[in-house]
Amino acid sequence: MPKQIRYLDRNKEPTMEAGLRVKTYKEYSYGFSPTLALDEAQRCLFCKDADQRCIKACPINVDIPGFIKKITEGNILGAYEIILKSDPFPSICGRVCPQERQCEGSCILFYDTVKDRKNKGLPVSIGALEKFVGDTVRLMGIKPDLKKEPPNGKRVAIVGAGPAGLSCAHELAILGYSIDIYEALPVAGGVMVYGIPTARLDRSIIEWEVNRLKSLGVRFFFGRAIGRGLSVKELLNSYDAVFLAVGAGRGKLGIKGENLNGVFSAIEVLMRVGLMGAGRGADTPIDLGQKTAIIGGGFTAVDCAITTLRLGIQTHVVYRRTRDTSLARQEEWDHIEEEGAILHWLTQPIEILGKEKVEGLKCVKMKLEGLDSQGRPKPVAIEGSEHIIECDSVIFAIGQGANPIAYEELPNLELTKYLTIKVDEGFRTSVPRLYAGGDAVNGGDTVVRAIAEGKKCAMSIHQDLTSGVKR
Repeated sequence: MPKQIRYLDRNKEPTMEAGLRVKTYKEYSYGFSPTLALDEAQRCLFCKDADQRCIKACPINVDIPGFIKKITEGNILGAYEIILKSDPFPSICGRVCPQERQCEGSCILFYDTVKDRKNKGLPVSIGALEKFVGDTVRLMGIKPDLKKEPPNGKRVAIVGAGPAGLSCAHELAILGYSIDIYEALPVAGGVMVYGIPTARLDRSIIEWEVNRLKSLGVRFFFGRAIGRGLSVKELLNSYDAVFLAVGAGRGKLGIKGENLNGVFSAIEVLMRVGLMGAGRGADTPIDLGQKTAIIGGGFTAVDCAITTLRLGIQTHVVYRRTRDTSLARQEEWDHIEEEGAILHWLTQPIEILGKEKVEGLKCVKMKLEGLDSQGRPKPVAIEGSEHIIECDSVIFAIGQGANPIAYEELPNLELTKYLTIKVDEGFRTSVPRLYAGGDAVNGGDTVVRAIAEGKKCAMSIHQDLTSGVKR
C-alpha cells in the first residue's frame, strides 16, 4: 500500500502565548513532544534524491532523511549520531537556522524541483525535529560514542569561541589534535551568547556544548583578546596552525544623524542586555527611551526587537524591502508582530533627526524594481513619500564591519575590499599556517554557515598538517 502523502498537516511547534512571552526572557518555543516528533517524522517521504534536495540545501549537508528515519524507528540516539556526523550542535542549529530558506525550502512537499512548482504543501518541520533529537540526548544525559582518534602530537590555536571556532575545535579534537581556544569574552559562544536572545536560545544549551568540547580535551582561555597582549605571530610560533574566527562588527548606513546620542549598534544593545543584564536588574546602563526604531530585515533585527519588546519599549522595525524578501524566518516576524512590534516594510531611513539626542527617524517609502547586483529585488525610492517615525533611539541591525584588532599587526595578510580576510577554497589565508572563517571572512552570515566554514577549515588544517607539504 503506497504511503499517504501528507502535504498540509504539518505539526506546529508549541510556543508560549504572546502576552506571556513578551514579559519573560525564557525560551518561548517549547519544542516537540515525542508524540508530535514521531507524527511529524512520519510525514517525510525519504526521497531517493534527497542529496539533491534537503541535504544539498543544508550548508553542512546533514543526512536529513537518515536521521528522520531513525526517529520513526524510535532510535533517538541513532538519529543524534547521524546528525553529529555533519552538525556538531543539533540543539543550536535546530533553533537558529533559517530552515525555510534552506532544507525545508527544498522539501518536495513544499517545492517540486523537477516541475519547478512551489507551494504544493507544507514542508517537513526539519528544524524542530533536529532540535527534538538534540534536546532529548542532552536532557537525558546520553553520551554518544564519538570515536575520538588518539593524540597525534599536533597543536592548533583557535582565536574566537563563536560558532566557527567551536565547530573547527570539535572536528579537530575528534581527529586527535590538541586544541586551545582564545576568547576575548568571559564566556564561549560568540554571537550565540551576545547576539541571540535567551528567548530564542537558552544559554544552558551553549554551556552543555562547551562542556562536551572540554570533555574532548579542548582548552579555553577566556579574557584573552588576541592583538592586545598576545599576538597572532606569537601563536604561530607556538602552534602548528592558527584559525582566526574573530567575527565581525555591525555597520551603519552613512546617513545624517548617526552620531547623535541614542544611536546604537545591534551588538551594543544585544550584548548589554543579553550578556551584561542591562534592563534586567544589573547596573549596566541601556537608555533606549520609550520608543526605538530598529533598522534591518535579518535575524539581528528580529533579535533586537525581541530584546527591546521585553524591556517594555515601543518597537519599530524598518526595512527597505518586503517581508518575503527579508533574511529572517517568517515565523520570527510573526512572533515579534504578535508581541507588539510595528513593522515598516519598503521603508528606507534617510536621516536621524535631533539636535543632540535622537528625536525621530526620517524615512522614504520604496518600491521594488528589477534586480540588484546580487540578484535580489532592487528597492527604489518613491518620490514625495518622506515621513517621520517618532522614536527616542535608533538601533542599526544592518551590514557588517571588519573586526581587525586580532590581525592588524600582520602586514602580509591579504584582505578584501571590504576589509574582511581573504581566503582560498580551503580557508587558507596568505600567511602560512594561518586560516580564517566565519564572519571575519564572509562579512556576517548565519550561525550554520559559520559552523560549515569551521568544519571545512578543520579539514584543510588536517589535510595540510598530515600531507607534509609546507605552505
